[in-house]
Amino acid sequence: MAKILITGSMNGLGRLIANELLKCNHIVINYDIMNGLDVREPDAEFLESVNNEYGPIDILINCAGVNLIDWLDNFTDGQWDEVMDTNAKGIFKMSQACLPMLIQSNGTILNIVSNASHMPMTCSLAYNASKGAAHIMTLQMARELTKRHGITVFGISPNKLKGTGMSESIDRQVVETRGWTQEYAHQYQLNGLLTGEETPPEKLAEFIAYLLSNKENHKYLTGCILPYGA
Repeated sequence: MAKILITGSMNGLGRLIANELLKCNHIVINYDIMNGLDVREPDAEFLESVNNEYGPIDILINCAGVNLIDWLDNFTDGQWDEVMDTNAKGIFKMSQACLPMLIQSNGTILNIVSNASHMPMTCSLAYNASKGAAHIMTLQMARELTKRHGITVFGISPNKLKGTGMSESIDRQVVETRGWTQEYAHQYQLNGLLTGEETPPEKLAEFIAYLLSNKENHKYLTGCILPYGA
């Protein structure tokens, strides 16, 4: 039984991951903006209370993320900061804040990245940049933390997930920004996927739960970014 803290755990993929891990009898700690916890400014008091109640966490899953879509000439500093601070700085801040516990447990950090880190989407400059940053941060953190502290660091880069809050938000923003119909936008996105369908987030959550079921299942993935859907 592992003690697992998940950011962005009350919606979308994060919630599905949490549910799968609970089925496996792990202790899941929810860290989400919906319960007043912001990855951009980690709550030291909350993390201390977690440590006092459960002991040091074994796994940190950085899953919180946002996307704001607009053309480059319209994109604002505020939009840039919101996306970058959540998707990239949030990984840095939460990993740093949880590091003392992870050192004690020789734990694991799993970063949910995106295939946008290497297949950029139109009108998503900040999102693409933030996920590119998340990708290289994962590789760098593995180099720094695995040999020094025995902490496994790896990432998973899914393609477009079906039916999550972020996917639905992206769909709405694409239609508004590019002037497409919903039907055309949906077919356009499907045409870019080798399977011809969006990835069921439930399957990804099951896969993650398997990898995290014990350290041996993911120990040798440190420094790797696993694609999940092309």
